Amino acid sequence: MDFSIKKIILGFIYGLIFGFASPIPGVSAGTMAILLNVYDKFFSSFNRAFLKRNVPSVILFLLGWAIGLFGISRIVIFLFDNHGQIISFAFIGLIIGCLPLIYKKATDGKQELKNFFVFLVAFGCMAFLAFFGGDLATNTTIYQLGINPLTLTWLFIASFVSSMAMLIPGVGGSLMMIAFGIYTIYLESVSTFNIPVLIIFAVSMVLGVLAGIVITRKLLKTFSKLLYSAICGFIVGSLLIIFPGISVDFESLLSIVVGFVCFGFAYWLSKKG
Repeated sequence: MDFSIKKIILGFIYGLIFGFASPIPGVSAGTMAILLNVYDKFFSSFNRAFLKRNVPSVILFLLGWAIGLFGISRIVIFLFDNHGQIISFAFIGLIIGCLPLIYKKATDGKQELKNFFVFLVAFGCMAFLAFFGGDLATNTTIYQLGINPLTLTWLFIASFVSSMAMLIPGVGGSLMMIAFGIYTIYLESVSTFNIPVLIIFAVSMVLGVLAGIVITRKLLKTFSKLLYSAICGFIVGSLLIIFPGISVDFESLLSIVVGFVCFGFAYWLSKKG
């Protein structure tokens, strides 16, 4: 068992970052993993032996994720409600900043038609979600649906699929929850600590993430370039969802400046590795 202080601290910090990004549509845990340049490293090393060897780091990671989700995410949501344009441009800058790294892994210096086709398909999926995937206005609350076996089954299935999407950079669990119409229920259950609904979300998310890890790990081993081509398409397409529009005022100017700063930070971070 590895008790390295550095690993344990990093595990907690990564958990915080992944947790606060989780409720943001178009931004996912996968996006954060790409930004931190740990995406392929995580999936290539994740197995039962890895979990046993890094129990303290894994526990601190989960603790950080919970704190980020239940604590910091509320701050992010508050900022979105009051300064949404600035926050959106910050994430746009971060995403664009890590695109060169993804492109490099997708092509490895060699252009192939199949990679470009996969990119277009992934981008097309995101464009469809951006324009036809529903929005928060179409999402209902748990009190509107009522707590019954049919509702809970639907929540479990939708949350399971959304949790698998959590690992896909650019897509994310929140975006899929909006598409399925359960995003408001998710935020509502987190903010009100609705225990029965939270249990449904928790179980389905754990199972969904584990299934997503197994699938992504196999894809990385067998179709690494195609997977990164798809990730590139998903992330570029996510900009259609995140972009809030722009106006001629001080906040728009500040948003652009913040976007450029975040772009520079993300690009530096991806180069640094």
